[in-house]
Amino acid sequence: MDALAPAASSTEPPAPAAPPAVSPAAPGASLEDPSAAAAEGDARADSQGPSIAIEPPYKLGRHPVPRGQAEAAERDRWNAGGRGDPPAPPPPAEGHPLPRIIVDIDKVKGPLKAREVERAARRQLWIHVYSCYRLRAYRDPSLHGKTTVRLTVSRSGKVTGARATASTLSAPDVVSCLAERARSLSLPRAKAGSTVVATLQVYPGDDPVEPPPSVLAPGTGELQPEAIAAAAAEALPAWRSCYEAALAGAPALWGRLAIRFHVTDSGAVDEAFEVESRFPDERLTRCVLRRARALTFPAPEGGDLRVVVPLRLSPDPQSPGR
Repeated sequence: MDALAPAASSTEPPAPAAPPAVSPAAPGASLEDPSAAAAEGDARADSQGPSIAIEPPYKLGRHPVPRGQAEAAERDRWNAGGRGDPPAPPPPAEGHPLPRIIVDIDKVKGPLKAREVERAARRQLWIHVYSCYRLRAYRDPSLHGKTTVRLTVSRSGKVTGARATASTLSAPDVVSCLAERARSLSLPRAKAGSTVVATLQVYPGDDPVEPPPSVLAPGTGELQPEAIAAAAAEALPAWRSCYEAALAGAPALWGRLAIRFHVTDSGAVDEAFEVESRFPDERLTRCVLRRARALTFPAPEGGDLRVVVPLRLSPDPQSPGR
């Protein structure tokens, strides 16, 4: 399962203006039960307001497989969601959720023009700086600093050598990663080779950095799905506030938002990120995830674990309850 799942393809059938109905889950649905439908997790006595349903949770790696094409298509529609017909454009994200990355070219010795090198470096190296930074930043949210890298560039524009000459980052593996990734820079051909000195700066953004895929292990711990769902339900009032605020700007907003939690062996949450879905409103997603990170779970048996808790959000207050 890729934690950075891409947005729905443009070839996917358009989502309907109103979401499909949410069906109740069978009592005691297990983590491995692929037939369990979404269970309504927001019990309101007056049955008013939007519906937020909690699907049966599952441990990472135990993804319930849809039974047949119809069920797979249903999940795909929910994963894509919708904003109404005609769809209202989503509002811009607040703040700066991603790390702040600055790429500067300090010096160029040779025929290459510094301005062209800087333009190419800023376009090409951002994703590489981010990939290196997240190796440690997911565990050290305050990690920041700048690294100077000296590049040797051939006349064909290929970087043939790169080494870090100075850094204020307290993570040697990130520094070595930055130097290695700088080799990917592709520059224009020139009459002769050049030497380039670049400074790569990175600072935390407003949201946590997601762990790299290489560390996303399911964990050795176990928790009963009922205990996971009950703990997640504690956030329903806060999630409802997020949803109601989003509905004020897009009254037909709906979709599925699957949250991957890392639960430590004590039951604390130190990660909560969207996985497998792509909810069509970034502000709501960020609001839901911020509140998800404040949850606590019962201590798992046998160690830590990563678990996925999918939500289905619908503006229809008549969605069936649990």
